[in-house]
Amino acid sequence: MKVVACIIARTVSTRLPLKVLRNISDQISILDFLIMRLKLVNSIDEIYLCTSKEEVDDILEDVAIKHNIKIYRGSADNVIERMLDVGEIAKADFLLRITGDNPLTSYEWVDKQYEFIVDKELDYVRLIDVPIGATAEIMTFSALKKCYQSINPGVSEYLMLFLFEPRSFKCGVIKPFEEDYSYISITVDLKKDLVRTKSILSHFKEPLSVSLEQIIGTIKANNIPDAFFKATGEIKMPYGKSISFDDFREDMKRRVDNSAKLSLYE
Repeated sequence: MKVVACIIARTVSTRLPLKVLRNISDQISILDFLIMRLKLVNSIDEIYLCTSKEEVDDILEDVAIKHNIKIYRGSADNVIERMLDVGEIAKADFLLRITGDNPLTSYEWVDKQYEFIVDKELDYVRLIDVPIGATAEIMTFSALKKCYQSINPGVSEYLMLFLFEPRSFKCGVIKPFEEDYSYISITVDLKKDLVRTKSILSHFKEPLSVSLEQIIGTIKANNIPDAFFKATGEIKMPYGKSISFDDFREDMKRRVDNSAKLSLYE
C-alpha cells in the first residue's frame, strides 16, 4: 500500500500575501516547517507539493528542490484534479491531504489514521474535536476518483464536505482527546495568525517535533492571543449556498455519528 502526501499550496493570498513562505521559526517558513514534520511520519511514502502552473507559483519549485520532495503543477483552481493527477503519477493507494497554511498539522496521528483506514476498509479518515487546522485527511485514491465524478470541479475547495459524507463514503473519525478543542484555531490565514503561530513555537526548544497535545497545552497555559475561535455569521457551502454556524455544527455531528469511530484517550 502506497501513501502519498499532497501539500496543497499556492503563493496567492489576498489577506496575507505569500503566507506559505513566511517564516514562523528560526528562518523556517510555514512550508518548510510543514514538510519537515511530514518527513517524520513513517507511513508516508512520498510527499508532493501540489501547486498551480501559474508563474506566481514558480518559487515553489525551489521549495521542493530544497527539501528533496516532488512537485506537481496543475490547475490553479481545481484542487481535486491536482490530487488525482498526483495519485495517477505516483500510483498511490492512499492520498493524504494537507493544506499549506496549516503548519501545525498533527503529524503524530497520521500513522494511526492510516492504520484505521486500512483496518476498517474505509474511504476517508480525519481527526475530530481538535483545533481548526490540526487534522490531515487521508482518503483512498479510488474514493477521490468517485468523488470527482459526482461533483462540479469548480467546488473542489469544499472537498472535505463531499468526502466526509457517510451517505456516500465509508468514513472514519479519530478522537485523540477526551476534551473538545474545536474552539481553538491554529491555521494561518491572517497576519495575527502568523504572530500567534510564532508565539506558540517560541515556547519550545525543538519546535519541529512538537505534538498537538503540547501545542494545546501551551495555548491554554499562556492564553495565547487570537487562538480561541468564536463562531459568527454564516458558513459558506458548495454551489453558492451558506448556512448558520449552528446548522453547520449539527451537520458535522451527523457525519461524525454515522462514521466509524476510534477514541485514543480511553
